[in-house]
Amino acid sequence: METETITKETETKLITEDKYPIEDFIVNCEALGYRKEVAIGALFNCNEKELSKKEFKTLVNNFLNREVQ
Repeated sequence: METETITKETETKLITEDKYPIEDFIVNCEALGYRKEVAIGALFNCNEKELSKKEFKTLVNNFLNREVQ
């Protein structure tokens, strides 16, 4: 009986999300379901010039869930 070795090659595909300028998120935030004041507050100390939609939503959710001191 012969033993066969089967090797599988897996392809790793990097999924890159499109990045947009933060100004576009501020202008179009209502289309994503957020008020302009919320978007501006969430992006206040943001050092990035471009973000993906997922990054923007994460920043906004963190901003909205932050406790007031």
